[in-house]
Amino acid sequence: MKIVTATGAVKGAPGALAVFLFDDEVKGPRLPALNRATVKEIVKLVAASKFSGKKDELVRHYADRALAPVLILHGLGARRDFQWKTLRLAAGAVVREARGRGAKSLALVSEERLAADLSAENVTRALVDGLVLGDWKFEQYRTKPDEDKKELKSAVIYFSDAARQRSANRILRRADVAARCTNLAREWGTHPANVVTTGFLAAEAKKLGRRGLRVSVLERAQMQRLGMNLLLAVSKGSAMPPKLIIMDWNPRGARKTYAFVGKGLVFDSGGLNIKTASMEEMKSDMCGAAAVLAAMNGVAELKPNVRVIGVIGAVENAIGPNAYRPSDIYKAYNGKTVEIGNTDAEGRLVLADALAYTVAKYKPSAIVDLATLTGAAVVALGYHADAVFSNSERFLREVMQAAERAGERVWPMPLFEEYSEEVKGETADLRNSVGHRWGGACTAAAFLKEFVGGTPWVHIDIAPSAFPAVVSSIQPKATAAGSGVRTLLELISSK
Repeated sequence: MKIVTATGAVKGAPGALAVFLFDDEVKGPRLPALNRATVKEIVKLVAASKFSGKKDELVRHYADRALAPVLILHGLGARRDFQWKTLRLAAGAVVREARGRGAKSLALVSEERLAADLSAENVTRALVDGLVLGDWKFEQYRTKPDEDKKELKSAVIYFSDAARQRSANRILRRADVAARCTNLAREWGTHPANVVTTGFLAAEAKKLGRRGLRVSVLERAQMQRLGMNLLLAVSKGSAMPPKLIIMDWNPRGARKTYAFVGKGLVFDSGGLNIKTASMEEMKSDMCGAAAVLAAMNGVAELKPNVRVIGVIGAVENAIGPNAYRPSDIYKAYNGKTVEIGNTDAEGRLVLADALAYTVAKYKPSAIVDLATLTGAAVVALGYHADAVFSNSERFLREVMQAAERAGERVWPMPLFEEYSEEVKGETADLRNSVGHRWGGACTAAAFLKEFVGGTPWVHIDIAPSAFPAVVSSIQPKATAAGSGVRTLLELISSK
């Protein structure tokens, strides 16, 4: 879908026209972008449908005398309660409605006073997110093709004046790239594990080599020589080869280096501590890797003036004759020894070696890891916020501000010294599982902290939002959310 901006009166003959209204605007909307006949149709539709403008309310009408044959009204609710995510969800509902009615093009108009409640940049982010994410479907594996082959080809966002349009255009491409890359991560996170293998992730990363990134893949023998024994331990029960995938965007003159590290468990059985529930969802245990890979696709398009390293530890945690065991002890890449308390606490082992290697090899200015790491994060926060941990208050604020701008909700969690004490081992330096369920997201983060040294670091536990995501107008049922992609791209785009 091509998305552009415009000012003045709605031009041409769009297939559908969407109008967003607060509840205090429905009786006398000021819509200078629309001609008199269209405004009359809106007034008639409001009266006939008893449209009140409440949040998430949508009415649709086939109009003979309006600028577009399909007229859609969507409520934004009370002005005092307005948040920009309301507009994003509204755009998602509108794009589905327009596409479902066979429209090929869509014009989006809001009442003039929206400018007092939301900047042009945030209007653009919200609408682009809603349009691109709401238009996404996952139907690759249906043997009977969906009868709905309708496709929306273009959308025009109308602004009240040229200044707001200029502000919108400054953010438009970045928002579009971030939303499209989020859809990439959603697709990879929703595919089954017999498709998204470690080799699949490596192949997708290698495509970026044609787009200006340097891509390398460390295989088992190389990782053995480097001493990445934690990552390799997790892979021992699987016939699938482990891989450490490295993507490097290194523009001339870059003064800072940011590293993104993703957990890439393409399937997690739990190992010998086998999972007893919801194992079918464990194809999604690579959603952190999907976010990093998708973000690096965005980097290839946006070409930021900072160096960006994307690293993925890609393995399968399976059961086999060589599977690692509780009580085993392994030496990590950074030399620390780790006693295995539970083979289902595998993600932190993979991340530990990936983080330590990234810090030692690339010496980044700051590092972010993303992982569907713990069910404890879901217990703490439910499905509506991801947990963030950090060893740097300053960098934590940067990441949280990027998440806020990107429309992804995160919540800071503590890394008290007591959590670090809990992950100390009895017979080794560290233990990957503390033996109880309390504060599990915090102890997992404390374990990871042991592998980043003094580098400013943020860990985002995306287990709450990643899969299966909360269903909404921009999120189909039983699919991945692409969590973290927009935050990562917003972080480096602001530099």
